[in-house]
Amino acid sequence: MEKLVIVKNLNKHYGKRHILKDVSFDIFKNEIVGFIGPNGAGKSTTMKCLCNLVIPDSGEIVINGYDLFKERENALRSQASLIEAPGLYRDMTGRKNLQIFAKMRDVSKERIKEMEEFTALGSRLDVRVSAYSMGMKQRLGLGIALLSKPKFLILDEPSSGLDPRGIIDLRNTLEDLIKTEDMSILFSTHQLGEVEKLANRSIYINNGKLLDIPEIKSDINTYILRLSDVENSKPILNSIIGKDNIEILSKDSVKLSVSDSKMLSHLLLKLLTSKIDILDITKSTVDIESIYEEVYGDIDDL
Repeated sequence: MEKLVIVKNLNKHYGKRHILKDVSFDIFKNEIVGFIGPNGAGKSTTMKCLCNLVIPDSGEIVINGYDLFKERENALRSQASLIEAPGLYRDMTGRKNLQIFAKMRDVSKERIKEMEEFTALGSRLDVRVSAYSMGMKQRLGLGIALLSKPKFLILDEPSSGLDPRGIIDLRNTLEDLIKTEDMSILFSTHQLGEVEKLANRSIYINNGKLLDIPEIKSDINTYILRLSDVENSKPILNSIIGKDNIEILSKDSVKLSVSDSKMLSHLLLKLLTSKIDILDITKSTVDIESIYEEVYGDIDDL
């Protein structure tokens, strides 16, 4: 996979407070990455460093092949962001907002038209932004961010203040953008369910330091098997996936973890050829809230 963003050994102090501590991660082309951590963990500061709104004390940031600190203009041209609430001119119409930002970025009339359609605001584009709902502001803000066709989009709490319908619409929009605009997205949110549904993978941060958490959902597949003879299946299970990856749940059920589908297929075939019937098989999922509670503690601290 080709790297679109490289963040290496990012450090930031505010006075005596060490806010970011050697933060390093990569974001690949055409992926959506969730950025997870409690309040004050360093998410927003990291994102502001990526936008060049905050200058780190040390470290390296490369966006679309451009060093942010040596080739600032090209690096910033490759990305766009929505940090906190969209910065809109409230006393102007949505259409006028699009036109003003387009002029700043030397965007073609064709692209402005594309983004007018993207916002799906229709006639509401000719209404002052002060009359917009949060969802409408979010759509307009996204349209403005996309005017310059960025390869990398940074979103800090994009679903904040949205109702359930708005959250669903935003999720669908971001998924479509990966395909239609050929971009990657880094987003933070306190709504862990949205990370679960949207992100290809997640980055975890706490006290300014990234946490080394295995991607449980993608790297390990956990299954519950109901078998006709658990006792006689033990030697087969041990030989193929190892004793440490097996948990006997009852006289006819066993929970096991396999590294990939090939290992599972091999195991199932071996059980069947040994005349052990597989009565049922269920995939057990590890949800992101469980991971969060295990890593950060009380989920109410979000």
